[in-house]
Amino acid sequence: MNSFRRLALTAVATLAVLLPGASRAETYLELKGGVWVPTASEGWSAITAAGSAISSGKLPTSGDIELAYGATLGIIGAQIGAGYMWNTATATNGAEVTTNGVPFYVAGQLRLPIFFIQPYLELGIGGFANFASTSIGGASASSTKVSFLALGGIGVDFLLGPILLGVEGRYLYITEQTFDWGSLKPSGVTITANIGYVF
Repeated sequence: MNSFRRLALTAVATLAVLLPGASRAETYLELKGGVWVPTASEGWSAITAAGSAISSGKLPTSGDIELAYGATLGIIGAQIGAGYMWNTATATNGAEVTTNGVPFYVAGQLRLPIFFIQPYLELGIGGFANFASTSIGGASASSTKVSFLALGGIGVDFLLGPILLGVEGRYLYITEQTFDWGSLKPSGVTITANIGYVF
């Protein structure tokens, strides 16, 4: 029993030395900004004003901004956040679809603290509120849908005192949204540069 206690204490001390910051939690507020690259080749479709033909295409690369609050404790991290993503697609026949999306999520992270550098992997779930509109042949329509969002990503944070700088790449799976005027498949990749403050 005595040798087991010594072994357990040695393991805890070794982890405390190898994982800087493992003994106390740190919280941070982070602003993210970058690009949103939709991946579905048929990312949007819209019914024409006549109601018979379909216009469709891929959503173009556009923008993404987010605000996140997170906490880290050694190799474990958690983050909640929300953002704003925007996109406008125009077909050759003049049909236009506009997406104004608000992603919101909670994510868990597996981090590898190496002094001031912290690479991480993350998984999360949430929702995507889409305030979408279309204008086709002089007619226009708009609607709001909320759908399921799942994310997976990789990133790295650089802790420079209380300042946090980082880069992050994520894949967002967003379930297809069906509107009266057509549908949207907004799944895609986001790549952001991040700046934050550690409390």
